[in-house]
Amino acid sequence: MNLDFSNPIVLIIGGIILLAILYIWNKRNATNQRQRRTKNFRSSYYERKKEREKERGQ
Repeated sequence: MNLDFSNPIVLIIGGIILLAILYIWNKRNATNQRQRRTKNFRSSYYERKKEREKERGQ
């Protein structure tokens, strides 16, 4: 099967696939950024401290 990349149908389908990949990638990055923004040092420090105290208590 010979695939001609100058065929308009192939170009349109390729463009749609590219846009879908970019859309999914953007959503994933936005989610990761949102999760990073909600983290702060104080809350994660106290969570780790509680976990260490539980381990010592056992």
